[in-house]
Amino acid sequence: MNKNKLFYVLNLTESSEVIGFCKQFERKYDITAIKKPQKTLVMLKIRESAKNSLFYAGEALACECMVRIGDVKGFAAALGDDLKKVYSMAVIDAALNAGLPERELIIKTLRFWESKIAEKHAADSRLIMSTKVNFSVMEE
Repeated sequence: MNKNKLFYVLNLTESSEVIGFCKQFERKYDITAIKKPQKTLVMLKIRESAKNSLFYAGEALACECMVRIGDVKGFAAALGDDLKKVYSMAVIDAALNAGLPERELIIKTLRFWESKIAEKHAADSRLIMSTKVNFSVMEE
């Protein structure tokens, strides 16, 4: 699983699930916080569609964290202010980077979370499409 997909799944998964999953690594491995979870501001870059140009829409609150398991680092950043979740995301990233024995379990869990996200998106899409108005029918 590449980093983009990893953090897409982790960001869209419920905080309690990510934090709960991370606890098994905290119990088993010595995890060192290189950069403790902290709040920061990030600039939001937006593409303006008419001229296809980039501009900065403003700042957004985010969290970031960097941890180490042994000699291997893990990093995570996410919009919002959930410090515990971003710490847990960094631990999961470090666990994957370190190639721990639990690697297959992590990937299996991430794929399960990804399927739940896809199901929710599909349900949301069906709900939205059920409210779609067909204007050609209204003209008749």
